[in-house]
Amino acid sequence: MAVIGKLVAECGVLTSIKRPGFAGRFGLVGFTCLIPRQGCRYIVCTGYTDMFEGRMIMRRVLVVAGMVGGMISGTAAYAGDAATSQKWQGFYGGFAIGGVYGTSSPDTTVSDGSYFDTANIDKLNSTFQEDIEGTALSGSGLLGYDVQDGNLVYGIEADLTGMNYSETENSGAIIYPSDSTISFGVSTKVESKFAFSIRPKIGYSFGDTMVHVAAGPTVSRFKYKFSFLDSTGASAAASFSDEKTAFGVSSTIGVSHQIGDGWSLRGDYVFTYYPDIVDGSHLLSAPAPRTDVFTHDADFQSHNIRIGLIKRF
Repeated sequence: MAVIGKLVAECGVLTSIKRPGFAGRFGLVGFTCLIPRQGCRYIVCTGYTDMFEGRMIMRRVLVVAGMVGGMISGTAAYAGDAATSQKWQGFYGGFAIGGVYGTSSPDTTVSDGSYFDTANIDKLNSTFQEDIEGTALSGSGLLGYDVQDGNLVYGIEADLTGMNYSETENSGAIIYPSDSTISFGVSTKVESKFAFSIRPKIGYSFGDTMVHVAAGPTVSRFKYKFSFLDSTGASAAASFSDEKTAFGVSSTIGVSHQIGDGWSLRGDYVFTYYPDIVDGSHLLSAPAPRTDVFTHDADFQSHNIRIGLIKRF
């Protein structure tokens, strides 16, 4: 009986004691006790203890009870982790505002034809190829879906970004190497109003905070305008304009933090690149049609830093 008292004191609440019919012969006493455990109400533990060698049997019962309690506690902990692992699961939508820095690198050239002197070609081409740079504000609408597996988060996101990017590079009164009395001027303009991207992404969750990277295709529409004029008496001139839908690649890295009720704050950096935003060629148009051919090609890249508010459904 002392053994049973020790078991109750260490493990739980004794509910019954019974002495089987063969107890007098073998000295066995039966017992049932309730063992409280975190995450569940009680574990029911039953067994027999030998009044003479009860210490050995008690240890076996305690080991079994400990194993059962550990299994139930582990199951409860797993259920809690499973609930936590769904924090970033499901559909979401939101908006972001940011600032865009964009640059275009024209690859415009002119051939050595019937008007331009060969000595002037390199100077002309280097002037035509000066970078066009500028900044603009941006606003983005975001829609996506995430699947969470432990700490890893997989998903896909659609991103429609609007911006009023319009920049012009003007180069004027540049002296021809072959004749210091004659100069020329060039103006090149690039415009873009939107970008639409679809990016598969992968992230890592730290509970309420997640970092992610993503990359995918993007599409935008560009306007390009070029004009050339020199100061000769004949006023040699050329102009060209083009509008084109261009395809490229978009990538992003960002961090999100949940603030409650399905809402989260997000900051990210978005890089986009379009390898070909203009194609075209034309002749020098004045003083009379010439054989000097202008050829136009350019790329465009942008860097957008944003902060946004996201709602998960």
